[in-house]
Amino acid sequence: MPFNTRDLETYRRDERLGHKLMTPEERIQFLKPYLPAKPTRSRSRSRTKSSSSKAREEKRARLGVRRFLRRQYHIFVFAVIHIFFSVYIRFRQAYHAVANRIYSVYYHHHRTPELIRRDVKGLRRLPKHLSVILTLEDQRRSGAGLEKLINEVTDVAAWCASAGIPELSIYEPTGILKGYLKETHRAISQKLGFYFGPNYPSVSLRAPHMPPHESAALRTAVSDDDHRSLNSSSDSEEEGPRKHISIILISAEDGRDSMVDLTKTLAEMSQRKKLNTADITQELVDAELSESVMTEPDLLILFGPHVELAGYPPWQIRLTEIFHVKDNQGVGYQVFYRGLRKFSEAQMRKGRRGADVGSISLAGANQTTMGPQGNTGSGTGEMSIFHPPIVRTGTAALNRALFTQTIGLAAATLSDTKLIPHYRKALQAGRELLHADRISPICHHPDQTLASKGTKCLLLNPSVKPEASNTWGPILTEGVQKKELTVFPYQLHLDYDYWSFRDVMGSILPEELHEEIPTGFNIAGHVAHLNLRDNYLPYKYLVAEILLDKNPQIKTVINKVDNVGAESEFRTFQYELLAGSDDLNVQVAEGNCTFEFDYSKVYWNSKLETEHRRLINIFQPGEVVCDVMAGIGPFAVPAGKKNVFVWANDKNPESFKCLEAAIKKNKVSQFVRPFCADGREFIHTAAEAVLSASRNGEHATIACKVKPQAPRAPSPSRPGSPPSKKARRPAKVENEAIPIPPTISHFVMNLPASAIEFLSSYRGVYAGQEALFHPLGPAKLPVVHVHCFSYKADDETPGADIRERISRELGYPVKASSAEGAEAGAGDDEYEEGVVRIHRVRDVAPAKSMYCASFRLPREVAFAARE
Repeated sequence: MPFNTRDLETYRRDERLGHKLMTPEERIQFLKPYLPAKPTRSRSRSRTKSSSSKAREEKRARLGVRRFLRRQYHIFVFAVIHIFFSVYIRFRQAYHAVANRIYSVYYHHHRTPELIRRDVKGLRRLPKHLSVILTLEDQRRSGAGLEKLINEVTDVAAWCASAGIPELSIYEPTGILKGYLKETHRAISQKLGFYFGPNYPSVSLRAPHMPPHESAALRTAVSDDDHRSLNSSSDSEEEGPRKHISIILISAEDGRDSMVDLTKTLAEMSQRKKLNTADITQELVDAELSESVMTEPDLLILFGPHVELAGYPPWQIRLTEIFHVKDNQGVGYQVFYRGLRKFSEAQMRKGRRGADVGSISLAGANQTTMGPQGNTGSGTGEMSIFHPPIVRTGTAALNRALFTQTIGLAAATLSDTKLIPHYRKALQAGRELLHADRISPICHHPDQTLASKGTKCLLLNPSVKPEASNTWGPILTEGVQKKELTVFPYQLHLDYDYWSFRDVMGSILPEELHEEIPTGFNIAGHVAHLNLRDNYLPYKYLVAEILLDKNPQIKTVINKVDNVGAESEFRTFQYELLAGSDDLNVQVAEGNCTFEFDYSKVYWNSKLETEHRRLINIFQPGEVVCDVMAGIGPFAVPAGKKNVFVWANDKNPESFKCLEAAIKKNKVSQFVRPFCADGREFIHTAAEAVLSASRNGEHATIACKVKPQAPRAPSPSRPGSPPSKKARRPAKVENEAIPIPPTISHFVMNLPASAIEFLSSYRGVYAGQEALFHPLGPAKLPVVHVHCFSYKADDETPGADIRERISRELGYPVKASSAEGAEAGAGDDEYEEGVVRIHRVRDVAPAKSMYCASFRLPREVAFAARE
């Protein structure tokens, strides 16, 4: 029954008066007409239903055979449909596998940029911003999946650089690559060097809200402990602008904080009447998000078998062309090329106000040049004006005022600020907008009167001349005709603060020194450690001063004046202060741990963080690891945080003190025990000490929470009674004892210059203890991870050299692993006795690399008689 208006007003008046207008009885009578009627059931109707129910039951009993046959028929139909689609899917997968294979054979880059440029030469246009989705396939604790992911990143980056695509965004859902920006940048640089040779493009790698790595790609490997070669990037000058590729790493979480902040800002501005709600458009949101995260890509390539965006930020691909190859598996060049060809053929009619952005002429796309700042031009070499002025001051003091430069550009002011998002996107698509690193194309009007009123302007491509309308593109021309845009001359002022370290160094140094500008260095806390070549020594103070200017986190710059270990057996070195304060007491964070030390008295190499993490991921909680050359504990302390028992030793008394301090500061004293002894003796004494500690029942105690028991059901006598206080108790915290096992699981020997020479000490390390190990006991023989130097080569030369040296020291012929390519992902169960897995850690010189050789100790060595 619908409510009567009069009754409704009466009820509301009674409610406002606190139900004092009517008595409870009157209220019940008042509401009774509006309440649903109670269901009624007659006896005859009940009897009819009962009889019909019995009839149905009897019928079911008689037709049991039919029901069985019907079920079998349904199963048969399902099986036929399943077989049909299974056969179809198998044939389709086989067809696509053959087609993809043919494409991969016909279109193969052979790591040659000229072949890739030949492939894309006939395409009508190329994407200015390409995005790809890559996934971390291996979720194990080891690093095989990560290494494969980084290799895929380097491949895609090399293809983009060869094809002339200036901007690449790589989406990986977990964001793991953001923790390896430095390593990823270095791997990309090396891959580009392999493709292009000495004159390869520079690389800018960044992630949202993280400092970018903008140095040029490394041409040669960096120097290490006993090589005084410069750790620097190649920056050879060539005729014309140097090619550049800008890469951004994004993950599923990117853009969410920006979206929240933008929503709050827009809401506050709307509440304060500073912004009309009608002005909050999709274009405005896109423009703001592009500032904080990235611009919308032109093309998104998926390398999976089907379209799966895996959480890709949806506001970044509203108008993006998405491409994938059915049933494809793996990252391949043929998928990359087919995506570019599909993009070239696509009809992209988009925009608002009837503007067909897809019809804008992009004829010069395949002649796009990439400037040194990561800026793109339409084949005009536009970014040459963004080179800093040449300042050949020699070794004189740095004059920052000489780096001031004024560049004449064209700018477009808008009649309404609400049009900024629309024209920014349209001009950017038409390559009429300025695209330069660290320069926003949106700026305040140079006229202070107009700027105070909120008037803004868009900076235009240098090829656009304000006085020559024939240099204007269709979007700019249309905007001027509609009187929405006004083009005028604009003076862009750049000073010393704008130019990067490489820019300033290229201006100061003579041309013959541009080949290897010193852009690479070690960082420990606030200290930058250079290793300059002799021909750069006259400019060392200038290099240090500029380094301080361009890196605010650096307070001290030093230069190594002798090889590591030349004056001391403890891998320390003599240094000279180049700039800043003479304070080498630093604090560094690595592996969720904090270390404090005097950089001049102990050995520390920040470039080994990836190697530290790789081995720590192999160690398992409750195992015992013996770190023979522990230093200040970059392996030992983070492993202790993982509840791994570590016997950590270093012969350097200063390292021993810092190791003790790090153990205390990071609260791992239950798991990490420091020692200061000779490494050869420590190998035997550690094995005996671990066995003794295990037999004495020594253990570590950790706190763990115990889940509370579920509350008991209320008693039948008191159905409404609440649960007792005892049932509502929070989770208890109980102590768990982790016993020390009797055997060592891993030995780590991180002294690459001489660690192999210590392997002879493993002979007889477990002599007389055969009962502890398989097959007589539960334990396996320990795995030895020994770091060393060898030749830099991609063939079997380094492996053969390392195995020969290991065999000579062990007195036992070790063998090569059949899975040499997967050494980084090996778990403890995958190591075999006497089979060496070799992992390439890093390059340290043009002809020299650092390796980690891992093998399970052969029983012929472990149980041999002690000499």
